Amino acid sequence: MILKNGTILGADFTFSEGTLSFSDTIQQTPSHGDNELDCRDAYVLPGLIDIHTHGALGFESNDKKVDYNAWQQFLLKNGVTTFIPTTVTDTKENILYSLDKLKDAVAINMEGPYISDKKPGAHALEKICELDIDFLNSVKDRVIMTTVAPEVGSNLSKITDVVKMGIRVSVGHSMADYQTALKAYAAGATQVTHTFNCCPPLEHREPGLIGAAFDTDGIFCEVISDGVHVHPSIVRMLYHLLGADRVVLISDAISPTGLSDGEYTLAGLHVFVKNAEARLADGRLAGSTVTLTESVRRAVKFGVPLEDAVKMASLTPARAIGKENTIGSLEAGKDADILVLNKDFSVRYVFYKGKQIV
Repeated sequence: MILKNGTILGADFTFSEGTLSFSDTIQQTPSHGDNELDCRDAYVLPGLIDIHTHGALGFESNDKKVDYNAWQQFLLKNGVTTFIPTTVTDTKENILYSLDKLKDAVAINMEGPYISDKKPGAHALEKICELDIDFLNSVKDRVIMTTVAPEVGSNLSKITDVVKMGIRVSVGHSMADYQTALKAYAAGATQVTHTFNCCPPLEHREPGLIGAAFDTDGIFCEVISDGVHVHPSIVRMLYHLLGADRVVLISDAISPTGLSDGEYTLAGLHVFVKNAEARLADGRLAGSTVTLTESVRRAVKFGVPLEDAVKMASLTPARAIGKENTIGSLEAGKDADILVLNKDFSVRYVFYKGKQIV
């Protein structure tokens, strides 16, 4: 297949006019007899990668009725070609059940239960617990990341053991102060879970885990760019301070995504969606209802250049989960995961491993 006349976001994340050739992977040069599609007045981009998403279409990772294929097809049609289903705090038994139901997924992100009961967000307080090394060791082949509050109990001392298993540690849902967070990053934590949400604010005398992340090279900072979880100014600030190589756009989407306002659940908690905002009965935010593609659109509206907003939703999350050699950019040899957006940012075409989805 050849995409011609498009504005292509190259492997160096700069735009140029030209053609893109691919089969199941991106090709250096066109093959004889390839079919052609005209991408005039459109951006040709790498498929987006959502490493923190809980659900859509009424399904959630913790739901025994979750339909992975339906979830995947919904995201593919919206330009998200790779996603990491993300569980919330739950019992070991329910998490194991989720891992089995989601066996076709690339991997699983466990957001909890190893978090702080002082910053639970939309997590069930009674299911929060300290890091369980034995449990994580039993699921290390399926779990790619887990969120940890390093100040809780013996969590900090166990981070290195978790990292040695091959599971990435993201600091979040935490009251960690600056020094504790620095120790967590030094122990091997590589990420901050939805930066600014469910953690102490960045203060001038106590910068907390956010300030510690700014001061530690290589720490990725997730951000929910929906305009609800953080102010647009915060999205701009993170981008200007850390750059597109360290900021990871996430959706943090939950089951109402793709559906209308109403009442839903999140691992047993009642969630009320009004005007597309998801909250618990007490008003706490409970995840978003936007896709990662919409998050990119909003980041651009907030002032992030398109090429960098796309990078923050493709190559940077690929690097955050160690998959940058196969996905994340339009580089020869990588999977042909491609998103073509019209100049108004609506979806024109989507390709997944070379197969046309839209």
